[in-house]
Amino acid sequence: MPPRIKQGEVPKPILKKGTLGGLPFNALTTACLQAGHTDCIIDFGQPESLPTLRAASSVQIGKGRQKFTVDLNGRFYNSYSDALYRGQLPEVILTAPSAERFPDYILAFTGYIEQLAKLGFFLPRKQIIQRDPVTELIPCTILTGEGLLFSRFITELMINLKTLQYEHPSLSDDIRMRIIGRFVRGFWDSSHGPSELDLGPITAKLNALPIVPTQVSIAGGDLWTQGTIQTVLNSHGLQVKIPLQNDNAPERLEFQNALTRVSTVILPALITLDVLSESEVASLAPKIQEGIWTIGIKREALSESEKPAKSGKGSKSKSQPASKPANPRLGWSDVAIMAGLNHYAQTLHLSEESQLFGQLTQKLFSYCQQQ
Repeated sequence: MPPRIKQGEVPKPILKKGTLGGLPFNALTTACLQAGHTDCIIDFGQPESLPTLRAASSVQIGKGRQKFTVDLNGRFYNSYSDALYRGQLPEVILTAPSAERFPDYILAFTGYIEQLAKLGFFLPRKQIIQRDPVTELIPCTILTGEGLLFSRFITELMINLKTLQYEHPSLSDDIRMRIIGRFVRGFWDSSHGPSELDLGPITAKLNALPIVPTQVSIAGGDLWTQGTIQTVLNSHGLQVKIPLQNDNAPERLEFQNALTRVSTVILPALITLDVLSESEVASLAPKIQEGIWTIGIKREALSESEKPAKSGKGSKSKSQPASKPANPRLGWSDVAIMAGLNHYAQTLHLSEESQLFGQLTQKLFSYCQQQ
């Protein structure tokens, strides 16, 4: 193992070029590793998340005689710092925390930045002016967690970094904004819904691994970050699509996916799973669609000009849910979408929309708790 970095040392290029990591340790990141799409897994570094790997350095998949093992030896790191000290910090990280563990991710990343600041990596060094601690120490990151999270994540990250600046003035405005620029929002392009990707806790034995989609749409970040992500993911068998960008591209991607998910999965599943009746869903569908458009337009993520025209009397409404899915599934990612819409509605003081999405969040939450 390489020696630990000492305070005052000249930083060397730390990121392992061309490598892709998954974060945190869950079924999806394990599936990505098993499929050869990623090189390693990084966890949050919290003691309570590690007992499994203290007892075993592998994950056993399958039931009965049908078994195989995912070997984690040399491919699992407790935290950003652990990977850094071992010289294995990936150039790109695909982070997929559940909505429940998203605060843990924020703490893990800002804790890593604080460690770097304490070690003096962000201090100006005239003798090595060509060296850049941001591009050499901060991985490009794809946020693929559940729900509508990019704006809230960036806001919280900016607040945390600003707080760190009081103790570490080397975290200048320019450094902080360039750290923010290392993040993009990502959504899997797949027939598999987000609830099927399994972002929950993992144990040493799993019945199955989720099927990993091979194409992801990304938005946000700077052009250099997007190009790096595209190159690295392509080399690992994953295709990257970058939709038409606008001033609020990550949120636009989120709202577009929320509109699709609600109409094609959530509303039909509510009927099939007997959470709501057909008449209740028929009444709610246009209100939900209108609410999403209202919030998206006010957030400047969607535009009024692209909003579908309302159907006239006697015509079939475009807001009606799709046909019932053969195998309906609702999961915590759907709760996170509704909770995100409710949060935005409250922030924008939209009382009717807040009440609507708040009630739906509760219904979805109750359903998922019973499963």
